[in-house]
Amino acid sequence: MLARMKHQRENDGIFEAASGSCDSSAVAISRELPSNIVLFVLRAMVGVNMACLHGWDKLHHFSSRIGSVADQLNIGPKYALMLTVAGEFVGGILMATGLLGRVGAFLVAFVSALALAATYHGSAWHERELWGLYLAGSLTVLLLGGGRYALDSVVWKKLGKGGGGAKSAPPKK
Repeated sequence: MLARMKHQRENDGIFEAASGSCDSSAVAISRELPSNIVLFVLRAMVGVNMACLHGWDKLHHFSSRIGSVADQLNIGPKYALMLTVAGEFVGGILMATGLLGRVGAFLVAFVSALALAATYHGSAWHERELWGLYLAGSLTVLLLGGGRYALDSVVWKKLGKGGGGAKSAPPKK
């Protein structure tokens, strides 16, 4: 019986040591790092492409582009273009930098959904494919956040609000 108890304690020690190593911060960081890099790449690619390839031209040639954007919400051609510029350019920049990244992702997702639902309704899928990808990427960032490498996490960390996974220091006694 004593031999069995001794054997049980040895096995418990082995399992405790093994489970303790899984809870180490090095393992947690190594699991967290790839997802933060993926979120960074997704945010940067979707945001920069949306801002540069779609929003910049509409912003740069705003007065000549009035009426060229479909007015899906019946708010008038000027306001429809303003909404599109806000979603494509401003939303893309916010999403790419991660500063108010979820707000930017919402704006990009909103404009992408409008483009899919109204502008390209009835057209072949290959003509709508790009907007579907923008919608999927922006919804992913909207749901998951910008990750550790977003400016939001840096700003909140500097303000002491614990952004980016950092915990604030305990109060001194």
